[in-house]
Amino acid sequence: MTEHYGLEIDRWFDVDLPPEKWWTLPMVGLFYIYKQMVPTSKWLDLNQHEWRHRDAKVFFPFKFSKCYFPDGKDWLRWKVNEEELSDKNMEVLQAIRGNNTCFVHVRRADYLTDKYKAIFEGCCTLDYYKNAITYMQDKHPDLKYFCFSDDLIWMRENLPLGDNVTYVDWNTGKDSPLDMYLMSQCENGIIANSSFSYWGAFLGRKKETVIYPQRWWNSKVGSPKIFPDNWIGI
Repeated sequence: MTEHYGLEIDRWFDVDLPPEKWWTLPMVGLFYIYKQMVPTSKWLDLNQHEWRHRDAKVFFPFKFSKCYFPDGKDWLRWKVNEEELSDKNMEVLQAIRGNNTCFVHVRRADYLTDKYKAIFEGCCTLDYYKNAITYMQDKHPDLKYFCFSDDLIWMRENLPLGDNVTYVDWNTGKDSPLDMYLMSQCENGIIANSSFSYWGAFLGRKKETVIYPQRWWNSKVGSPKIFPDNWIGI
């Protein structure tokens, strides 16, 4: 698995992964070659909702479901050593734990490309963020906001967050999951239609209020069944 920075779950979370079978990479290679030769094949159709096997249930991209999450949150625990955090991250973490806080996550860069535009265009709009911020400000007038994004310039220019806001722009490359860790420590969250901020809201500190976009993607199967009942869709 080479997309992004590969499989890193055991680096950031307290999990024991099973050993990889010797035939995994050759099999993935064969699937890739087959898909290139027969792009319309239903056997590797990434638009189908799910694929069943007697020993496994595989969800294709953007198709995970809360129905298969274990009860509670102890099944996926962070193993970040806070003593090794940078001074900037430690300063933000202390501010998060010392205030009534809300993270705001915006994902734009890859969602605006031709590859993904048809899937995500018109879903997580500026109106969504403005309505979510208004809701948060009415419910929690003393909130301190922490912003995370691949386009912080857009956030600065468009979101009415006032002066009590911090823009986190230094966790890049292989340190990017530290943004998710900081999100997970906030008391409230406004997430994008992105699994990155979804897990930032789901994991870590118990959230008082989480707001998510009701329109997660442009799909005939509708939004995924991933949202806890106490989260608020806008």
